[in-house]
Amino acid sequence: MIGQTDRQAAGKAAPSATEVADGVSPRRGWGACLGHVAQYHLVMAVMLSLVWAVLPLQMFWPGLAAGLAVSAVTHAFVDRR
Repeated sequence: MIGQTDRQAAGKAAPSATEVADGVSPRRGWGACLGHVAQYHLVMAVMLSLVWAVLPLQMFWPGLAAGLAVSAVTHAFVDRR
């Protein structure tokens, strides 16, 4: 898939409480998660740019950037479930 690799999908979740108790770092998976979120939002930015170029919509870069930033932060935390 364009927005996520198989490795990212398999490794982005947070370790369980049992895994952490057994010595697994609670930070395990953040690399895969952040890689996925960056890749996904890059695709979103490209698609928004194409839509903006083709359709006569009133959009502004600061608003688009803010929306993508909020989406990226919330997306990362939700994917860590």
